[in-house]
Amino acid sequence: MTALLAAVGLVALVSVSLSIAAHERDRRPMPRPRRPVWAREWPVSAARADERSLELLRSVINDDEWEMYRDLGFLCVTGRRLRPDGSEGLPRYRYLIYPHRPLVALLPRSLAPVLEYCVEFRDSATSRDGREAFLPVGDDLIAKWMTVRSDEGRMLAHANVASAGCQIPLGQIEDDVRRFARWREARRVTDATDGSTAHGMVGHLGRDAHRVDGVAG
Repeated sequence: MTALLAAVGLVALVSVSLSIAAHERDRRPMPRPRRPVWAREWPVSAARADERSLELLRSVINDDEWEMYRDLGFLCVTGRRLRPDGSEGLPRYRYLIYPHRPLVALLPRSLAPVLEYCVEFRDSATSRDGREAFLPVGDDLIAKWMTVRSDEGRMLAHANVASAGCQIPLGQIEDDVRRFARWREARRVTDATDGSTAHGMVGHLGRDAHRVDGVAG
């Protein structure tokens, strides 16, 4: 009888031990999935991040746009406007695209500045002290370039809008427009002198240019 009771007690003790072990195992945190190599890279400096982003920008935009940014420090591109049926309509504006600043809308033919569209892209992954950091320069330019070139109408419908000169001084905008016009003319003269084909810059409207300023508003 004593042996039987001892056996029953031993079984109960083993059962309790197994139950406790299983409970402890369930409480252990699940192992984290192994991150890919690129996600385990050491963070780079802000300067290096900007350098990498500009390399990416150069691979995305065309040669003329890259040379424009290299020479002037901004891009001037024409919006791409889609109709409800998906076909492409006349663009409403051209845009000066600056890194970390609003988009400046220009009338396509006269290049007169009319509005500023506040479009910001922030990098929450690199936030410091509760404040979100700006994207690297090239990444910010790519994001704005893609926004303008993919569907101008959608951007116009959702972005915060203000008069030109609200955040960027109007004098600076007008000066940059004149710099762009001189830059574009110098390239056309060079092309004519060399006898080469004119550069196919994004923003050139060809024979439709005379129609567009009347559409914008």
